[in-house]
Amino acid sequence: MIYSVNFVDMTLKLNPLAVTRYLAETSWKSYPIKRKDIKIFQYQKENFFEQVTIPLDKKLRDYKNAMYDAICKIAYVEKKSVEQLMLYLLNPNTDILKIRLDKKEVESGNIMFDDAIQLFDNAKKLIAATVLDVINPKKIHYGRIDEPVQKFLSQCRFGQTEIGSYVVSVVCPFAELSETEGYRQLSIFSDEEQCANSLTRKVTNQLMTNVATIKQEIDDGNLDSLANYDNSISSNFYEALNGLSMNTEEATVEFMAEWSPTVQSNRCKYNKVSVTNDYYEPIKTIISKIKESTDERTEIVGKIKELKAAPIIDNREYGTIVVVYVGDNARAKSVTVKLDREDYDKAVSAHQHGKAVKVIGELRGQVKSVMENVIFSVVE
Repeated sequence: MIYSVNFVDMTLKLNPLAVTRYLAETSWKSYPIKRKDIKIFQYQKENFFEQVTIPLDKKLRDYKNAMYDAICKIAYVEKKSVEQLMLYLLNPNTDILKIRLDKKEVESGNIMFDDAIQLFDNAKKLIAATVLDVINPKKIHYGRIDEPVQKFLSQCRFGQTEIGSYVVSVVCPFAELSETEGYRQLSIFSDEEQCANSLTRKVTNQLMTNVATIKQEIDDGNLDSLANYDNSISSNFYEALNGLSMNTEEATVEFMAEWSPTVQSNRCKYNKVSVTNDYYEPIKTIISKIKESTDERTEIVGKIKELKAAPIIDNREYGTIVVVYVGDNARAKSVTVKLDREDYDKAVSAHQHGKAVKVIGELRGQVKSVMENVIFSVVE
């Protein structure tokens, strides 16, 4: 542990139902008893036998000590540290991604200030890029991230750092994204199939697969093939990966996936992948190749002539604007642009005050032009 933690007191933050579900869906068997305020589980393998008592009522006088004793026994049987088990039980119904930075300047539990900022910032960018690649695959993602991505990131959490060079845990709660209901958080009572096919499991699977694929293709000398790979790995992902302090000599970044033990299906085959400083320059080359192969971006400045969005503001997730601007032939042209809610609100204000707007993006179509992957701003 990096900090002194009182695990006995921390048991009060555990949901006893999450603990019993964890046991019921792993290798433990429930032992029937008459009491309603506790449950007993047994583990037996060959000649080894262990039994734990899980208190269900936090009002029990010895609740904390009884729960802590149970956690210690479970950790011993499963050959885990108490800290590892508590991390999952405090965050049930999650996949946990761990990123370990090993370099000369990093000692047990200590890290240079700039390295810590880069590690946490780019870990978040790596998750964001993966979610974008899952929801809307593109070679490069421009502009503001979509609302479902923002919601996903808002639910993720950094767990306590661990000794072992320097390890950052990213806790990813299960959530799904559907056309009818939109983004929705799943609970510990959601069934396994729903969690296995959730947005979260797709993201954690793809992140681990991306790193393994990048490493293998670079080992095989296939940089061009990675640059021309389908859109499932964007340049945003490569940039975030290279931003994890990989530019330092002898640096190693290790990715570890701790899959939810209650969701055993639909896991990718990679649980641990390491990349060293040797991959930094090849990844930079891939980023350059991807950017060279993408369409040139167009910048237009004009006035808004049309606004369209859901009439009820609280239900508004995005809006569409039509911008009139002067084209290359000195003729007025118009382009349709889809904006997220925040930028759309700015567009409404700009239209009300007669201000010009600037849109940078990929211009598509000749007759009915649309702008994609936009960066929007108001010209003050």
